[in-house]
Amino acid sequence: MQISTPEAAPLERHIHVTIPASEVESGVSQRLRNKARSARLPGFRPGKAPMTLIERHYGSDALMETFDHLINERYSQAVRDESLRPVGRPEVQVEKGGRGEDLVFTAVVEVYPEFDPQVPDATVIRKTAEVTDADVDATIDIMRQQRRFYVPAERPAQNEDRVTVDFQGTIDGVPMAGGDVTDYAVVLGSGRLLPDIEQGLLGMSAGEDRTVAVQFPAEYHVAELAGQAAQFHLQVREVAAPQLPEVDAAFALALGIEDGDVAVLRQEVRENLEREAQRISRGQVKAQMLDLVVASNHPDLPRQMIGQELERLQKDANAAASGDLDALARRRVVLGLVLSEIVRREKLRASPAEVTQVIRDMSEQYEDPEQFISWYRSNPQQMEQAEALVLEDKVVAWLLERVKVNDEAVSFNQLIGRAPTGETNAE
Repeated sequence: MQISTPEAAPLERHIHVTIPASEVESGVSQRLRNKARSARLPGFRPGKAPMTLIERHYGSDALMETFDHLINERYSQAVRDESLRPVGRPEVQVEKGGRGEDLVFTAVVEVYPEFDPQVPDATVIRKTAEVTDADVDATIDIMRQQRRFYVPAERPAQNEDRVTVDFQGTIDGVPMAGGDVTDYAVVLGSGRLLPDIEQGLLGMSAGEDRTVAVQFPAEYHVAELAGQAAQFHLQVREVAAPQLPEVDAAFALALGIEDGDVAVLRQEVRENLEREAQRISRGQVKAQMLDLVVASNHPDLPRQMIGQELERLQKDANAAASGDLDALARRRVVLGLVLSEIVRREKLRASPAEVTQVIRDMSEQYEDPEQFISWYRSNPQQMEQAEALVLEDKVVAWLLERVKVNDEAVSFNQLIGRAPTGETNAE
């Protein structure tokens, strides 16, 4: 057995093996004897056919089975003897072999790189935020906006009103297909209608009608209307103004507060915001840490791992739209190698309780958390992903103990990237 490494491919191991013809023949003979015990051939009782006939019928199969056994045996022995860590299955090429001949083959396999993970020599900024009464008020206001309702308004329609309208569209006096609509309710400013129609509805009152000129965009999704000039006759049935619910017991009850206590609602909102602030802060620190890991480590990258990662990315529509898939694949492979090497060296483990907690955290965004947990646990591949998340967080914690971390106090809005109420962007 000889093992070599090509200069152009430092992670490849070429395992060259020669197996004596006598060992091949011994394996073939043993398999033929095994087959002879139960072989059913015409004119002979089971197990009574002559060996010459057994060889004629099963000789090729016995030879191939022997090859498979000997190749797997010698390859596994090489991996053990040389302490190799293969990335995947080997590519095997049989160079010589047959009855009465030595079996000569070469197994080519990529191995994981041997390297020392580098801890970044850098400072990580950890942003922290205290949740204020104003943050609670702003969140409750968002919840009110989500539960807005509409009441009839005896005035002309304005932006954010809900207008119920009939309209008929024509092109050069000819009715459009699908252009006659009755009792269509739309919130002005939502962008659901063409801009010319929305603009025409502004200022109209219930019972009023108006004809507006409409220019369909050149890229309009209905090809026969793209770029066409049309006229729409609008008849407003109702104008309704938006109203927000009061923050009272009924509002609290609607949000799941059993006794309708607004103070309890505010406390729950505050606690949710505090958890969200902690989650975002941890996520930002983790993202910084992983960026620094990639910048600080440059191991040789197995081509097989890059190819597999590229294949996964090409199936991911979001990743495909992000640009350079090759660079993204390389980044992911670097991270995977460094994190797994730290896990291996530091003997980090994910306990069942930690994996369960990760799944429970994911389940909180679903209407039926227990159903999600049951579904998630039913898939072994998903369970492996949950375990990988636990280990990833443990590696990040291990790294954070070895770099400098500076805390920076910011507002909750700055932390989550939400502009506070009343703030405008000068740009």
